[in-house]
This record gives sequence, structure tokens and C-alpha cells, in this order.
Amino acid sequence: MISMKVQVICGFLGAGKTTLLKNLLQNAAADTAILVNEFGELGIDGTLVSQGCNLNVVEMPSGCICCSLRESLVDGVREIMEKYNPSQLIIEPTGIASPSSIILGLKKADYAEKLKLAPVIGVIDLTFFIEIIRDGDVEDVGEFFKDQIMNSDIILLNKADLVIGDTIDRCREEITALNPAAVLIPTVYCRAEIPEVEAKGEVVHFHFSPRYSSEVFRFSGKVDRDRIETLLKDLKTGGYGDIFRAKGIILTCDGPVTFDYVNGRFEFGKIAEAVENRLVFIGRDIDRAKLEGAIGVH
Repeated sequence: MISMKVQVICGFLGAGKTTLLKNLLQNAAADTAILVNEFGELGIDGTLVSQGCNLNVVEMPSGCICCSLRESLVDGVREIMEKYNPSQLIIEPTGIASPSSIILGLKKADYAEKLKLAPVIGVIDLTFFIEIIRDGDVEDVGEFFKDQIMNSDIILLNKADLVIGDTIDRCREEITALNPAAVLIPTVYCRAEIPEVEAKGEVVHFHFSPRYSSEVFRFSGKVDRDRIETLLKDLKTGGYGDIFRAKGIILTCDGPVTFDYVNGRFEFGKIAEAVENRLVFIGRDIDRAKLEGAIGVH
């Protein structure tokens, strides 16, 4: 007997999964639950999603990837079913989790007969997808995209406003070659009417372990927003290491502010409340000491 619908959202670091999740929640049933799994163990996404939300948001901040995610995922979903018994569960995993491992974990769980897997929604960042999938500029990440594309039923081509020329058409060609059945939708901030399609059910598994690490900071006190903005501008120079993704919540003199950095681009946002500064930087060969100096952590 089916008791819970499960919606899996997948996408690489910074593609727009949390934005999509917040969009989906606008029309979600009152008894929807959300499972958020982050890389960096800070719970930033869970905080952002739960602001102004009366739904049950459960964080699984293990930061684990690929096959190692399965056991904790299965246990986390079981706990949600027993504690909340929602009609729908939306899962937003870390941006370097293997989508196929997540789906296989759910399919092989001892409670699988109680689940109805909705079509998997993948989010692609158009601003750098082509260079990775075609040129393999980032080691192992190309395998992640193949996993995501081949196991998604609907794929949002996000950040369509930030690309020019034939980028969208080129992305369509690359994606269709891997998964001709996927529904492709260009989006800005993941705004889209999600079509009613059937989940294909088949899983194509990839085993990969991208060598990313994270540096996290938690501290109290006020932070100079201009100082953080200068740091974000400097990240793309490589002086702090090969940092691809950064996000956080900072307490400024004008109130709490969020920041979001992906591959050289960043933006600030507002948040209703926060009790401490929380920042995470994800990449390779990160210079923590230099970051501490730039942030002003003592």
C-alpha cells in the first residue's frame, strides 16, 4: 500500500536546487516533509527553506556522496515516515551526491512498497555545463552530470538569462544524446510549470567520488558585508584555492544577510532572522588560514 510520494531533486553545487525546492513548496500539501542533505555540515539550506515555512524540514548534514549516502538516506526517510507520516517527501541532496545512488537506495529500502517515486527533477546550470560535459574541465564532475541527466525525467536548464548565443541549443543537444526521453525546460531562478510525466523507473548507476572538501565557519558578532563582498570577488582568482561554491548567512549592522557564490558569480539576499554567522566554502586545496583573515575570524 502506497503511503508517501517521494520527489527527488538533483543538480550540481549551486545549480539552483534550493531555489527550485522553495518554488515547489509554494503549492505543496500541508503535510509535506523536506529532507535536506548538505555538504559542509552547516544546515544553511535547511534554514533558508524553513524560513516562513510551517512544513517539517529535516536536515541530514552528513555531506556524504555516492554509495555511502544510501544507508543514512534510507534511515532518514524511515524516521520521517515514522515521525511525521507525510503524504509527500521532497529530497534535496548535496550537489555532489550520486542521483542514481539515492534512487537505488529508495528502491531497495525495506519500506519501498510504501513509496511512490515521482519523476526526478534535475537542475542544470547553463553557465558552465558545456565546458564540463564536453571538455571535462573538472575531473570526475562530468560523471556526475551523466548520472544526473540519465536518471532525471525532467531537466530544468537554469540560469537561461545568463547565457548568450546558442548555449541553450548546445546544452539541449548534449542532454538529448544521453537521455532523449527527458523533458527539457529553460528557466530563470527555476521558475517553471512542472509537467505531469511518468517516472521512467529505470536507474543507470555511476560510481564516482569527486575530491571536494569544505571549510566551514561558525561564529557570533557582526560582520562587515563589504568585507565579504570583497572576498567573494577575489575567490575566482584562485588565491584562496580552487573554490567553486560558497554560501552563508552573516550578521551585519543592517540585519542578517545571505550570500551565494557559484563559479565566479555571487549575490546577496535577505533572511528574516539568524543567531550566528555561518559560512561554507567548497572546492579543492582551500587555504583556510587565508579565508580566516579575509573574513575577520579571530
